[in-house]
Amino acid sequence: MGWTREAVLAEVRGIIEGHADAGACLDERTELVADLGIDSLGVMEVVAELEDRFGMRIGDAELRNVVSLGDVASAIVRRLDVDGRLDPTTSAEAS
Repeated sequence: MGWTREAVLAEVRGIIEGHADAGACLDERTELVADLGIDSLGVMEVVAELEDRFGMRIGDAELRNVVSLGDVASAIVRRLDVDGRLDPTTSAEAS
């Protein structure tokens, strides 16, 4: 059994929460820089934690299209799907 989109989203939210101001509202539309004010060092720390948690490398090209928490989760879901580590019941959501 692999990851589900919901589990990925929860993990991403938890990691980002550690870098956001206390009490910040986090949903899929929350923008990392614009809404949370996470600076470039913070983004690098988030990426390192995500890579460790999901056992993958996240390239610069992938990061260029990532703005919101939902974007982060979707990018990870797509990679997990390609790697065969996404629960098959959620694979359709990765497209």
